[in-house]
Amino acid sequence: MIEINQSLLIQIINVLLLMWLLNVILYKPIRAILKQRSEKLALLESEAGAAQKGLADKEKDYQQRLLAARKEGLDYKNELKLKAQEEEKKLIQEANQKVEGELTQARQKISQQLEAARKSLTGDLSAFSQEIAIKILGRTI
Repeated sequence: MIEINQSLLIQIINVLLLMWLLNVILYKPIRAILKQRSEKLALLESEAGAAQKGLADKEKDYQQRLLAARKEGLDYKNELKLKAQEEEKKLIQEANQKVEGELTQARQKISQQLEAARKSLTGDLSAFSQEIAIKILGRTI
């Protein structure tokens, strides 16, 4: 049976003293190290979160700038295409006007040559008709 005497009291004091010594020597430093480690992990997690957010922001910004650059490039391409089409229309129009002018000059020249030929043939018509009549009839008229 358990007797309550001085040895029980000494045992209780020993256990309390041992608990206090273990707490001071072992448990508090381990708790401090665990607390530091958890604080460091929390700090690293917050830094990692901030870095991920910063990366997401930079990626979003990059995508927006890339989209803007593509739009700008497409707009520039369309602008160049329109300028080229306008230049092409202008060149075709100039070529058509030049050809039309040359065609008009050629028609006028042909008309003048035709008129000159008619005048020349009209003047020679009576001489030709007399020659033909002489050849057909075989006698002079």
